[in-house]
Amino acid sequence: MPLNTKRLQLLSVETHVPARFLSRDDTLAQLPTLAGGHEGSVRFRGMVERSRIDRRHIETSLEELLHLTPGARSRIFEQRSRELAEDLGSRALRAAGIQGRDLGVVITVSCTGYMLPSVDAYVLPRLGVPPEARRVPVTELGCSAGVGGLGVATELLDSRAGHALVVSIELCSSCMQTTDLAASDVIGNILFADAAAAAVVGRSPDPRGPEILAAGTSLWPETTDALGMRLSDTGLRLVLSPDLPNLVAQHLPATLDGFLAAHDVRRSDVEFWVIHPGGPRVLEAVGATLQLSERALAPSWAVWSAYGNVSSATVFFILEALRQMNPVPAGRLGVMMAFGPGLSCELLLLRSGGWLSDAAFA
Repeated sequence: MPLNTKRLQLLSVETHVPARFLSRDDTLAQLPTLAGGHEGSVRFRGMVERSRIDRRHIETSLEELLHLTPGARSRIFEQRSRELAEDLGSRALRAAGIQGRDLGVVITVSCTGYMLPSVDAYVLPRLGVPPEARRVPVTELGCSAGVGGLGVATELLDSRAGHALVVSIELCSSCMQTTDLAASDVIGNILFADAAAAAVVGRSPDPRGPEILAAGTSLWPETTDALGMRLSDTGLRLVLSPDLPNLVAQHLPATLDGFLAAHDVRRSDVEFWVIHPGGPRVLEAVGATLQLSERALAPSWAVWSAYGNVSSATVFFILEALRQMNPVPAGRLGVMMAFGPGLSCELLLLRSGGWLSDAAFA
């Protein structure tokens, strides 16, 4: 397909992780706390050892988190969200070569904290964004919200002037639980971590980044109990079914093939993949179901190993990993996907170019 410069492009991506981190050995050492005592420590030790996570970054130390009420954790989330949104937003705008006044859409996503007003209300004036810009705060798409946010931005820009800024802030450590632990609580404690990201979507006469050719979403029937969060007296708790990998394997092929077919694309035409790992078993299920090579999955595994599950921010890190590990020649088709509560699947059809095709792209 020839490059169509009128199409929307992902002009820039910027990411952030806190300086503080937990190595795998640190997680093992803290396992009695993370798993609710010695018995839990013994039960989940194998999961940590097999997790393929080398380190996870966290904003607040485990020692501090143990003594913070849900209200105190929420105040930390609010403060850090404002700081991160302004920093990442400024960096993403600068990298895209635009200014705040060029934005017509701003989308903020997170499932690990709650603010009202939403973070964009505080940050947009500091970025110089027009007050008429369409603001869309997204709080309940979970891990799929990064892809979903880009999809919403793409669709809104079909009818609105200007560019779109998408900001993801996930402080998963603020949801850490240490009392009355279910298995899903422990899994959350040992697999999730903190990160943030921002991206600019817009049109450019030059191929500055990968094109977004199409966006799609699918809500899978009778799967609402498989993944989510519930608010308890001690904060947000993870809901996670052990059947999640099987459900993804069951529903994904038809969803993906239907999405591609609607745009005259076959699965065999796709040459690169940006897949939110979710967890090792989920990524393995996706790889086996779609018959993907180790090379195709390598960027997802690399981000999982270096950062763990950082919820909606994960896909932005995978894009960076793809560029660094194996820049994709311009003009190749790719798919970005992530799974969220519902169960739902968010999809983007991409065409490589710009910074994704050149590791040295400025």
